[in-house]
This record gives sequence, C-alpha cells and structure tokens, in this order.
Amino acid sequence: MRIHLYKIPIILALFCSLSMGAKGRLINESGKHDSFILIVVDEKTFIAAQNEIYEYRDVLNTKGLGVAILYGSWNEPLALREEIRKIYKGRGVMEGLVLMGDIPVVRVRNFQHGTTAFKMDEENFPITESSVTSDRFYDDLDLKFEFLSVDKTNPRHFYFKLSEESPQEIKSEFYSSRMLPPSDRGLDAHEQMRSYLKKIVKAHKENNYADRIIFFNGHGYNSDCMTAWQNQQFAIREQFPQAFKTSKGNGFFNFRQDPFMKFKLYSLMQREGTDLFVFHEHGDYDTQYINGEYPAQFSLDSRNGSMNPVEAMSVSLRNIYRRYKGERAKEFKERYSKELSLDSTFFSQRVMDSTRVSDSTIAANYNIVLKDLLTIRPISRVTIFDACYNASFHKPGYVAGYHVFGDGATVVAQGNTVNVLQDKWSMELIGMLSEGVRVGFWQKEVQTLESHLIGDPTYSFVPGSACNDRAADGVMLNKLLALGAPQRVWITYLESDNPVYQAIALKQLSKSPPAGYSHLLMKVLKESKDCSVRMQAFKRLLDLADRNLADAIYIALNDPYELIRRIAARYAGFCGDQILIEPLVNTLMYSTESQRVQLSAQNSLEMFDASIIASSKTSSNEIIKHYNDQQMRQEQRLRQIMDKETPQSARISAVRNLRNYNNHKQTTQLIGVLKDNADDLKVRINLAEALGWFKWSINKVEVINGLEEVLKDKSTPWELKGEIKQSLIRLR
Repeated sequence: MRIHLYKIPIILALFCSLSMGAKGRLINESGKHDSFILIVVDEKTFIAAQNEIYEYRDVLNTKGLGVAILYGSWNEPLALREEIRKIYKGRGVMEGLVLMGDIPVVRVRNFQHGTTAFKMDEENFPITESSVTSDRFYDDLDLKFEFLSVDKTNPRHFYFKLSEESPQEIKSEFYSSRMLPPSDRGLDAHEQMRSYLKKIVKAHKENNYADRIIFFNGHGYNSDCMTAWQNQQFAIREQFPQAFKTSKGNGFFNFRQDPFMKFKLYSLMQREGTDLFVFHEHGDYDTQYINGEYPAQFSLDSRNGSMNPVEAMSVSLRNIYRRYKGERAKEFKERYSKELSLDSTFFSQRVMDSTRVSDSTIAANYNIVLKDLLTIRPISRVTIFDACYNASFHKPGYVAGYHVFGDGATVVAQGNTVNVLQDKWSMELIGMLSEGVRVGFWQKEVQTLESHLIGDPTYSFVPGSACNDRAADGVMLNKLLALGAPQRVWITYLESDNPVYQAIALKQLSKSPPAGYSHLLMKVLKESKDCSVRMQAFKRLLDLADRNLADAIYIALNDPYELIRRIAARYAGFCGDQILIEPLVNTLMYSTESQRVQLSAQNSLEMFDASIIASSKTSSNEIIKHYNDQQMRQEQRLRQIMDKETPQSARISAVRNLRNYNNHKQTTQLIGVLKDNADDLKVRINLAEALGWFKWSINKVEVINGLEEVLKDKSTPWELKGEIKQSLIRLR
C-alpha cells in the first residue's frame, strides 16, 4: 500500500484506451488537486447521464477534489481491476473509487476470516448462498484472487476465491462505493441515476454541520440490553458535540417505545434537517426488523384498532403457529396451550382461517420492508445500517438502495452484504464525520469483506469541533488521510484535547507504530477519560496481540463503558490466559445489568479448563456444573475429531466448532491429528483452517510450530500445504 507524503500535480490527459485490449476510456481529471477519485461507469449509464456525471465532477472540483472518469463495457471483473490498478499506480493520488451503474459484481470465497461473522460451510451450501459479495476485489489491490465461475442465472456475477498465497487481511489502497439503483422498483435505471446525481450535487452545495443525529435499536439487537443502548449515548456525545447543544440535535430510540415502532420511525426518517441516521437492528436484503413477534406489553394503538396485551399475544402465537408443519406444529400447540391455559379452540382451523387476513395485516406492521420504503422520503444525508444483508447490492432490490435512490435526501448509506457480528464496534471512528472527513475515509478505516458504501463516498459535513486546542480543519484532515502523514503529525493530533483527533491518531499510528506503541496504548486504555478513545486503544491492542494482550483484556473487563467490557469478555476466551477466569466469573455472577457482556463472558468461559473455573472463589455450584457439562461435550467433540471411524461429516462439524471456540486445552491433541499422514485429508485441511483462528491464543506459538512442521514435511499433500500457508499468514 503506497503512502503519499507530498502533493503531486495531475496532468490533464485524454486516453482513447489504457492498453492493448483495454475496454475502458479514461477522461482524466483537469486542474491541480491534492488527490482525486476515479468514477468507473458502464458506457450506457455514461451516455445516459453524462451531463449529471459532469456536474458531479464539477462540484467536487470546487471542493478541491479531482475526478477522473473511466467508462466502458466490461464483461468480466479481472480486466477492470487491472485498469483500476494502472490508474492508481499512475501520476497523482487516487483516494477513492466509485463503481457506477452496471459494473461486474464479485462474490468471494475462502475469505470468511475477512468478515465479522459469516461462517457458512462453502462445500455443503450452494455457492450462491455461501459466497460474500464484496468490492474489496476492486479496492484492495494486494489481495490475490483465483477465478472460479460465472453465476448460472446472472452473468454479471462472478465467483472468485482468495488465494492461499494472498495477504489474509484487508488493507485497501483507497475507499470505494457502489452507485447501483435497485432494478425492481419499476423505474428506469438511468433516470434513477440522473435524479440521484442531481441530489448529490445539491447536497455538496450546502453548508451542513453534523448537528442532527438519530440512533435506533431494533428488537433483539445486543440481547435488547438497555445498558448497551444507554452507554452508546456517552460515546456518541464525545464524537458529535454539536448535536448535543440543543434538544433537537439528537435522538436515541428503542423498539420498546411503540408496539408498531416502524410508524414512528417513518416520522423520524423524514424529519427535516437530519444529518445522520443509524439503525442498529437485525436485517435482510429486503427487510429492516423493527419489532419482535410479541410487539407489546401494552395496548396497541388505533392503526389496527384497540388491542389489549392478550389480543396482541394471540396474534403473535397464531402467526408463529402458521409457519410450522407436522410434528413441530403439534409440539408448539401443546406447549403453549398448556403454559398459557389456552382454550381448546384457540388453534382450531376455524379460528386460524377466520383470523388469517387480520393477523397478516398486523404482522406486516412489525417491520419495514421494501414496499414501505416506496411511500416515504428518507431525509438523513448519511444512513448507517448496522444490520445483516441490508446492503446486498447484488439483489434486484435492497434496503440501502431504496434509501439512497429514493425521493428523499439521503446521499450515502453504509451496510453489509451478508450477516454481521452484533458484538463489533460498528461506530468506530464515526466522529470523523463531525470533523468534516469524507464518508469514504471513515469507511476505509473500518471496512470488512462485507461492509460497503452505497452512494456518494465523497460527501462530508462542515467540520464543527467543540474543542479549542486547534481549529477543526476538515480540509487538512482529508488531505492528511489522502496523502499520508509522518508519525509526528499524528502524535500532534494525539496530544489534542479532541477525542475524535485522538482516536484517529491512534489508528493512523498503528500503520507505522512508533517505539513503545503497545505501552502507549496501555496508558491510554488506563487513563483516558473518553470512552471512544479507550475503545480505540483497546482495539489496537487486540490487533497487536502481543505480550500486553491478557493484561489489556483484564483491565478492559472492568471498564465503565459497556462496549469495552463486552468486547473484552468476548476476546478473553480467544486469549485463554487463566488470569481472566476470575473477572469472567464475576461478570457472569453479578453483571445482571449488562446482558450482552454476561453472554460474552459465559461463552468465553467455555474455552477454559472447567477445573480451574471450579476453583474460582466466586463460582457457584450451578456455574461449576454448567462448565463441567460443557467440558464433557468438548471432550466428546475432540474424541470425534480424533476417531478415524467417526463419519467424516461429523468430524469436520466438530472441527468447524473450533473457529468460534478456541479450545486451548486441546491444542496438542489437535496438532497431533493434523500431523497424522494416515488420517483423512479433508479433516486435516479443515483442521488447518480452524487453527488459523487461534490468533489470540496463549498457545499460538505451539499452533504455529505445529503448522510449520507439517508444511515442511515432504509427504504433506499440496492441498493441505495451501491451507497451512493461509493459516500461517493469518497467525503471523
């Protein structure tokens, strides 16, 4: 990845083609700018929306950002990737990429460790389901991919696997975004693009501060923990001070506030002047999940007539029962009839038939679906979907696309193309937006294989810091992020009183760490008054995974910020150091106000020796019994892995469990299976992959040594060697 330290003038040029056989035509940027973005657009869209594309270019030029345009017809993504690479390596500093219109879609395999949560078995599930749609193919040019196939039903979708020889983590050279209108709205794609580009141009001409923000938590998100919901407000206030100057500047909403919360959200989504709207929720490509199956502990309002809690519960029970068949339906009926003392006619066919239409109408009001989004105008300039699948741009219709290309004011959204981990720091560095940083730069710092921007990545707010130690200079900050800066610059930012600057500095210093960086992070974790800064220090310590790891987790388990405690509780299990058992047991016993932290602690303790958990002075008999039972199950799985007579599928299933539960106490036996040349090759390959997840383990050195020994063995099959190489790159 190149770091540009100086301004390089970009020469005006027009190329008919980039190289022999190239399919794109490049219109380079005119003028002298510190950096530029590249718009890659299919030829039909370019012809249809040429004027609007030029207007978009011109407005960005007035803000000091150059724009180059590459248009053409690409029948496969590799040729396009090479054209992008050539432009990136040419003169000038390319900071971002916009993929506009009909650009080949890449679906990635063999890179699930690049996601936050996606772990679908690629061999036993269809390729259409077990692949991750990702533009990291285009924006991380160091990654190496191998072509697999073209989708059988959509010739614009291409399957690639990450090469075992490739770098195994994402370090994109530039940010990227998709401008792809939904194709299922019955509207012309080019007309949608023209309308959208006009909206962008209008937005860029505004002087807009990030002083109106709204956050929403949907049903089931973070175990519905109120502490998690409440604590986020503290961290957001540090990062968006302008939004906390008046009562209208911020709003934090929860699904509990209304049995049919989506109607209240309609009002909030259309509230004039909203700058940022964040949805923490569960999702699908076509659904934002808002309320659960049992939407209320109180009366439902007049949208569906007056309903008391019993009626609301009855509707939910009938709707669930309708989804079940056979034995499952029978068990459901018997269970709830007994538990709730229901009348014998409650689940009768007559009642189910007579209530079907009304129950269906009520169920439709639980969540937001695509057809709902056709009737409203989302206003927030920036929308974030901290949810699964909402940015699945490979689908004809997708939630993020409806928000961005709708009739409202939204110009850019961030979301995910597959499922996403709830216990991740989704708001990492979000304060960059309040300091005038372009949305693309924020996304580039936190992106995973599945996370994407939909819309304009160059959008930025007017910087508005509440701190007085240095002027809030969004122009300078964008320039530093585009061109790169030496350590001394980021150290200066770290010395600021501005928590946003401090967090940015800690992240940037991680790319070229100064001497004593780990100890600096420990000091910040212990002493900083700001939640977001301590969290950034802790995140960097997790990435380092050095000798300070266990101590950092130990400190973080007692942090006042719920998210830090939650992440610490999760990584304590991956680490496996025995000093973490006592605070984990304490969390499990006494942190009843933090359900998600408790859940992480409970899961992590499964990775420790049950006998040591039993010796903890705070362990109860119930806890001791639970983890003894869990250890017996783990020992059973280990026996399955080691038993050559056990069916291959059962052995592999037990191996795959190690990805989520790093059983450090079993490391020696697992490596023994890996070394056994007489054992099943497929089991050994899966085991080599699973051991690549032991990055934070106290036994990581033992794992690395075992993998290296098998790699050096001349009798080791090439397929296994490839998987071992991939795991070693990840572990190192």
